[in-house]
Amino acid sequence: DSSLTHSTLQLRATMSAIRHPCLIMGQCPSNFEGRNTRDETYLDFAPVLTDKRDIADFVTRHRGVTTRHQQFMDTLEGWWQTNLPIVEALAPDAPDVNGHQEAKPRNVYVMRSGLLSGIEQAMAEQNLLTPFQVRGAFANYVDVLKADFKSIAASGWGPELIPDEEILQSQFPEILQDLEQAQTRLAELQALFAAADEEEFEDTDDTGVMNSDQVKGLKARLKEAKGMARLCKRDPSMGQAASYQREAEQIEAQLQRHKLLEDEVKTLRATIRGIEGKRDELVQSAREKISLDEARSVIIERLRQLLMDTYHAYLRADQRACIRAIENLWSKYAVTARQIEAERDAASRQLRAFLVELGYE
Repeated sequence: DSSLTHSTLQLRATMSAIRHPCLIMGQCPSNFEGRNTRDETYLDFAPVLTDKRDIADFVTRHRGVTTRHQQFMDTLEGWWQTNLPIVEALAPDAPDVNGHQEAKPRNVYVMRSGLLSGIEQAMAEQNLLTPFQVRGAFANYVDVLKADFKSIAASGWGPELIPDEEILQSQFPEILQDLEQAQTRLAELQALFAAADEEEFEDTDDTGVMNSDQVKGLKARLKEAKGMARLCKRDPSMGQAASYQREAEQIEAQLQRHKLLEDEVKTLRATIRGIEGKRDELVQSAREKISLDEARSVIIERLRQLLMDTYHAYLRADQRACIRAIENLWSKYAVTARQIEAERDAASRQLRAFLVELGYE
């Protein structure tokens, strides 16, 4: 029906994805007050939803939704594998592709036209995305990669088409892993030091971190304890030197724990600077040693992953729109007018009771 709004279509798609609307909306009892009991299809929200905030998590995690999304992505994966020869035929040295006459080598626009028509047909049976969304997602995908496709058509599967991060991942994964671990640990320590500078900070996890005032205070106490220990050794009447020595050792241990964290921050920063400083050198080295077959595999995997990510983003956006539509229904109908009136009457009775107790009535 062309009169249906897009929000209505989205809501129907979500309800279909979770197999039956009664999973979200339960059948309204025949004696439910304030409802149109003459309509057998009139629905109420099911007890599984107790708050509006439950809707997003319920829909996102529901097996019906995740299953339908996975079916969509599986169909997309199958379409990609079937039509991969058309993409491969872009390269100048590509062999003839039997059964794919539309895959003229080095013709990006013919490839786009053929694949656009094919993906719409492949996704015709699903109802999560409209045909316009299916075509729009693929058009956006090709537009983002237009320069890459033209480069493939002009010069083949050259390693220069591989982004720096991906070529490093393919050739030096251990270096990127070290970089990621260093960045993660540095972020943790920086957050820890930032928290220590806040008021009322308590080191409940016993990390050893202290703020600058605490460090200054401990250093002053350490200096005083060491001084008193020396004086007591010269003049025992001033106190026990061993006691001051133990205090100094305890303070030094506290300061040492804090210093180890500071030294770790310095080491991590140096590690990150070192890796990032030789990134260009590593990238150039990787490009020189990667073969054309390896480059082709990496580039094709990148094209495939970007296609999957593009449609996955469309599915998430459509799901969010459906959730908003259901939340809108909750805002309008979860609380009936009769319930509101009952709460009002209860509050009125309570107010009257207070007035009676105070002698105003």
